[in-house]
Amino acid sequence: MSQKTVFITGCSEGGIGDALAKSFHKKGMRVFASARNVAKVQHLKDMGLDIVRLDVADEESIREAVETVKAATGGTLDFLVNNSGLGYTIPMLDSDVSVAKKMFDVNVFGVVTVTQAFAPLLIASKGTIINIGSVVGKMPLPWQGYYNASKAAVGLITDQMRIEFSPWGVKAILVNTGAIRTKFFDNLPNTPVLPEGSLYYPAKDVIEPALAGAGVEKNAMDVNSYAEAVVNNATRSSPKKHLWVGGGALLTWLATTFGWSTIWDLLLPRFINLPTITNKIRTAEKVEQDRRMGNVSN
Repeated sequence: MSQKTVFITGCSEGGIGDALAKSFHKKGMRVFASARNVAKVQHLKDMGLDIVRLDVADEESIREAVETVKAATGGTLDFLVNNSGLGYTIPMLDSDVSVAKKMFDVNVFGVVTVTQAFAPLLIASKGTIINIGSVVGKMPLPWQGYYNASKAAVGLITDQMRIEFSPWGVKAILVNTGAIRTKFFDNLPNTPVLPEGSLYYPAKDVIEPALAGAGVEKNAMDVNSYAEAVVNNATRSSPKKHLWVGGGALLTWLATTFGWSTIWDLLLPRFINLPTITNKIRTAEKVEQDRRMGNVSN
């Protein structure tokens, strides 16, 4: 039997893609691990994996990656893992839409364009698409609304792919990823901070740590255990179409499956310490109001 093949986007060291590449490799598959900067996947090459340069927001880069894999496999691909992703944590009132658009180019449209490009190879082998989604695509977790929306889009796109690819026997799996111990927040280009003019600024001491990922690893799952769960599901004869795995994944599944549509309005305020944030903002507003009243009376 010929060796199974897998192509994974976003495999920089220390992340989910890195762990997935290693886990598929342990299964005896030929793994094509990609990243925008191949220096960040050199360790995988040293382990015997194929490395490919890929920018999922660059169509020419995608075409070159497809040609590389096509030449190596004879025109087939058993698994395509769309893992590449960017984060953007900021209150929506303070957000820069141009930054959000760039994130969507990677998180959402990158999934579509990469899948379109690899479709002939997947169809040739009746392969499987694995899209790495997130539990935050199921909830309005504050301070990262655009990221949540991008993952919600990935969820629906995956279901769309599963139906539309079915005439050729191609499967599509959505992984609803919970909290995982990775270098995701460490790899942010800058430490997220509130702009001084933000209406949330009086509560910056509460909000800014959340922007930088504080508390995420408290109930996070080991990234290698996560990767093993994803790969084991993908290689089953009848894989779960929606896989929930990672810290908080079970709770999110329960809430979205059995809860009412606005259940997060009840669950999230305590989780993000919203009462404290509200009190700090109100106190600051009162101080400012008193100051203005004092100036008027003088």
